[in-house]
Amino acid sequence: MPDSPPKMKTPRNFLTPAAAFLARHSSIIALALFAAVGVAVLDDYGVAGDEGHQRAIGYASFNYILGDAESRLADYDHNRFYGIAFEIPLIAVERLLGLEDSRDIHLSRRLLSHTLFLAGGFFAWLLTYRLFGSRLIALTAMLIFLLHPRLYAHSFFNTKDLPFLSMFMIALYLTHRAFRRDTVWAFALCGAGVALLANIRIMGFMLFPAVLGMLALDAFYAIKPGGGGIKHILANICAFSTMWVATLYAAWPLLWRGPLNLTEALGTLSQHPIHHSTLFRGEVIRWPNLPWDFIPTWILITTPPVALTLAALGVAQIARVRPARWRDSLANSTFRFGLLALACLTLPVAAAVALNANMYNDWRHMYFLYAPLCVLAAFGLRALADIPRPNLRAAALALAALGISLAAAQTARLHPYQSDYFNSLVDKNGLGDRWSMDYWSASSVREALETLLTMQPTGIIAIRGDDAVYRTFTIIPKDDRRRLYVNPHFPSFEIAYRARINGPDGDAAIWTGGVHGVSLIAILDTRAKSAAAHRAAYAAARDSQADASAGGFDIYAEGGGEGGRLTYIKEGCGKGYAPGWFALSIFPVERSDLPKREREAGLEYEAVYFDFFNRGAMLDGRCVVIEDLPDYPISHIETRQYTPGESSSWSARILFDGYYERRRRALASLSGEPAIRSDFDVYAE
Repeated sequence: MPDSPPKMKTPRNFLTPAAAFLARHSSIIALALFAAVGVAVLDDYGVAGDEGHQRAIGYASFNYILGDAESRLADYDHNRFYGIAFEIPLIAVERLLGLEDSRDIHLSRRLLSHTLFLAGGFFAWLLTYRLFGSRLIALTAMLIFLLHPRLYAHSFFNTKDLPFLSMFMIALYLTHRAFRRDTVWAFALCGAGVALLANIRIMGFMLFPAVLGMLALDAFYAIKPGGGGIKHILANICAFSTMWVATLYAAWPLLWRGPLNLTEALGTLSQHPIHHSTLFRGEVIRWPNLPWDFIPTWILITTPPVALTLAALGVAQIARVRPARWRDSLANSTFRFGLLALACLTLPVAAAVALNANMYNDWRHMYFLYAPLCVLAAFGLRALADIPRPNLRAAALALAALGISLAAAQTARLHPYQSDYFNSLVDKNGLGDRWSMDYWSASSVREALETLLTMQPTGIIAIRGDDAVYRTFTIIPKDDRRRLYVNPHFPSFEIAYRARINGPDGDAAIWTGGVHGVSLIAILDTRAKSAAAHRAAYAAARDSQADASAGGFDIYAEGGGEGGRLTYIKEGCGKGYAPGWFALSIFPVERSDLPKREREAGLEYEAVYFDFFNRGAMLDGRCVVIEDLPDYPISHIETRQYTPGESSSWSARILFDGYYERRRRALASLSGEPAIRSDFDVYAE
């Protein structure tokens, strides 16, 4: 008799192993999905305002570590006091891969930054799983950590506040692990993690005394009758403190130049020297006039409600412990770690209020508070899981799942404007008139430039923009980057922000972008106005006497102390002519009038370099180039022009009389050498 065919598995028998596999590996699957989405949207954001400063101090520190004694660590004002524990790996990868193009550098930085953010989510899973032994609670805590819309966007372009948040979560895990394992090596690893945290941002120092305080509690219980040996606790304290000091010193080159730099860093960054204004409840406020609830309010209105609700339940769960049991509960326990999370959430806010700390740009200086808030949310979820009535427990957990789903939907819907997320506690009508939005213009400027490139698919595009536009140029693809020029005087288009869009002198917008119904940015067509202004400036120059003539250019100077401009005009300048590059050295009457960066570098003048495409125009067969002069009193200027690949260049000097009136004499000299001449010994009246 032939063998009977094998029995097919029933759906139940088939699904049970699959469901068990998904439950067991849910965190890895979720992280893999987040990583795939992160790679897909990596290039959708612009460049943050602090990225250049962070990379500069990281670059200087990296060179100093490699033995460059002349590395200019001291030339970065307060920025030199920021730790570089995360910047050093970014620079190392940049050097290792030989990245030179600015776009490649930005993409590598944000890939590593977002990877650290995902690592922070994974350590949130590890920590809460060790606390409660539940994969469901751990997965929920990880999703709450990763699905904060604002923090998700910042994880790509904010290499200061978001690495600090992620490292804070990692340090919390290492702290719990050290007390759970209770070994010297575990506390040494904890000390290294807490030191790296302090290296990224100075606020990380608070975790050092917190760990020592819990070790002191352990020492107290150890010396009680029936307690363990005090020598073991002292060994843990020694291992933690020694590794903390060693790691902090090793990872912070600024301390190599003198340990007292740490004291200066603490003093400087506790009262941040940069004072920005911000819109808060419809009023423009500025430090030191910040309201006491500045940080709490921003947290309440920009954090997903599910995280706030679960954290509040977690605090209530901790508060339920009766004071009579606190003595025993303060031993190494889950309750004690809940108190640590509560302290990490509340004490920094209380300290900021008490010290009237300088804050701006919503609560980004305090984004690290979201790590202990997620831990408290896990306590809240534990409270829901302990509800005795099954129906009520299932409904509560379903609401928590719905809240996480809504946070995910909001993160996707707002892309790439997640950094302007506001929750349901805020009325979205007139939002932009009451709350600060788009303070770094990271996403809006990127979208505007890409829209402009699509609208003008060929040719050079002259635009007017600010520092955010310059920053965003660096991440635009190279071929598109070559088509974009910032011409502040006579642009064809202007990248305008809210005040300019809504202003009485605003041009008609041909495109607007924004979120929550708020127009954050626009493209203004300024071609007609630009052409008229260019011709007016050209005519005004032609009506006056040239101050110098060289290389076929007549040079006209205006102002010299109240603001002014130089106008270069070359006759018979056809379309095939390339005027090349211009260099301008501006010498003030007093050196103190120079911008600070030039004075600190030991320079005696302000240098400006520009090319014809950046500043020039063709008018009536003439090349016309116009450059603004600064508004400080000018002694004299030296201007030069040279064309790459050609053997001729010219130089000219124009003198100014006193503070405001220019002296009508100038030197113009022609040189057959490609080098730029800077020596003048004859004056032409």
